[in-house]
Amino acid sequence: MTPTSDVQPTLIAVVGHTGAGKSSFINTVSNHKLPVGAGLDSCTKKIQEVRLKWGKEQKPVVIVDTPGFGDSDNLEVTRDIEVFKLIQSYLVKSHKAGTKLSGIIYTHRISDSKVEGGTRRNLRTFQELCGSEKLHRVVILTTWWDKEEEAKAVSREKQLSGRETLFKPMVELGAKMMRHDKGFSSAQMVLNHLLQLNAVDLGIQEKPVRDETPEDGLDINLDLQDKLRHCLDSVAAKKGELKNARDDATRRSLKEDIRKLEKDEKKIRKKIQNERSSFCLVA
Repeated sequence: MTPTSDVQPTLIAVVGHTGAGKSSFINTVSNHKLPVGAGLDSCTKKIQEVRLKWGKEQKPVVIVDTPGFGDSDNLEVTRDIEVFKLIQSYLVKSHKAGTKLSGIIYTHRISDSKVEGGTRRNLRTFQELCGSEKLHRVVILTTWWDKEEEAKAVSREKQLSGRETLFKPMVELGAKMMRHDKGFSSAQMVLNHLLQLNAVDLGIQEKPVRDETPEDGLDINLDLQDKLRHCLDSVAAKKGELKNARDDATRRSLKEDIRKLEKDEKKIRKKIQNERSSFCLVA
């Protein structure tokens, strides 16, 4: 039997919007004391590692706390791109050290009565970057259950998992929705679920190591992701206008705009498929 000290740790990355409870989850599951922000202010400004031994076998695990998307100190879109780059840089280094990924936890506050456009954009980007065929390695962790009435929280959970613009596409492709109420038991279930999966390499970890250009691929991909987000938002806006349009000329014009935007969307998606160096998990 290989001594535990000789075993490379398994990596679990925790991502999500600022204030969604990433640091709180890690503190609960690890008995650590990462600083926790108040409200929508972020305390995590850089990648932070928490190392622990898990279970009866004392399996070495590294849980990674990441800066939040839409950080209150920065312009949202620019900040989100920088966060993706920061995560990629860390994963490249972890790959060189021989550390493999078991899964990703995406945190979302169940107490949010609305899901803003920035969050929807990040969800689409997150799904593209993970790779649809490997979303079974993603846990969508709804947090703040202890701060919301249960009936309201359950209703919102159903909406989140049932809407095409939210988590439904990811859930249908294998992502698992789980709850965290700040108790150790709920956090333990999340970690046990991910650690039962074999650790693998990330595509984003492998290619930069070989090419020695760790950020070029991600720069291209995130530019395309940004264009795709804007295109999808424009389509949604035009469709909203179309529903309210009454005269035929306006409706024809809007339909033509939508047709052109959807054509652009297909082109961008094709470029992403061909050019990206992504978070796609490799079997």
